[in-house]
Order: sequence, then C-alpha cells, then structure tokens
Amino acid sequence: MSKPRYIWWPYVKGIIRRYPELSIKFKDIQSQLITSSYSGIRGSPQASRKTESAAIRELPTVEQREYEAVRKAIEATELYKNGLDRIKIVRLVLWDRTHTIAGAAIAIPCSIDSAKIWHGEFIRLVASFYGLMD
Repeated sequence: MSKPRYIWWPYVKGIIRRYPELSIKFKDIQSQLITSSYSGIRGSPQASRKTESAAIRELPTVEQREYEAVRKAIEATELYKNGLDRIKIVRLVLWDRTHTIAGAAIAIPCSIDSAKIWHGEFIRLVASFYGLMD
C-alpha cells in the first residue's frame, strides 16, 4: 500500500528549514533597544519610546504562524521518550543540512527506518500545528 502524497509537504519542509532564521528574528524583535540618544535634544522621541517600539515590533503574520507551528512541534516532540533524538534528526537533516536521513540515523544512532518515521512525523506535526491537516 502506498503512502499518500501531500501537496503541502515541500512547503512544510521549507517552514522547518526557515525556523532557525525566524527564531533569530523573533529574539531580535523581543529584545529592547538600549542605545542612548546622543542628539542632545530634550524630549527627543527616540529616548522616550523604547518600550513602545519593542512592543510594536513583531514578525509578519505568516512568519509568526510558521515560527509558532515549528516551536509547538518541537515542544511536543521533546515530550516523547526519544524526543531529543527526534529533534537531532530534524536538526541534522533540515536545519544544519549536514546529513541525509540515513546519515543522521547513523549519527544518532538509530535505525534508518526509525529516522524516516521520526522525520515524517515531525513534518506532519508541524503541518498540523500550521493548520494544513484536517
């Protein structure tokens, strides 16, 4: 029996691949600007609106949804008995792009079949959190 082919599969893999970049963007946005205003102008809007500017900045809606879907999938995967190994497979194959699934299985170590299953389950979990699985 063949496995179903999902049209969204490459899109979700792209979402997962972009997660480290989105994570850096998200952390940069959440950090408050702490640079002093050296203009010498009293009541300069730059100095008094740092907190407001930190609260206003956010990721675009699509990037926010992508980031949240992967973050939730990571949190859910870490709760599994072998969750850290599963995350390591995803990191080696999709984030670092240094290994194939078979190579990542050797690095863990686990069977290639287990690595394929974990890889697929993680992609489906991200798709579920993103709203692509009904």
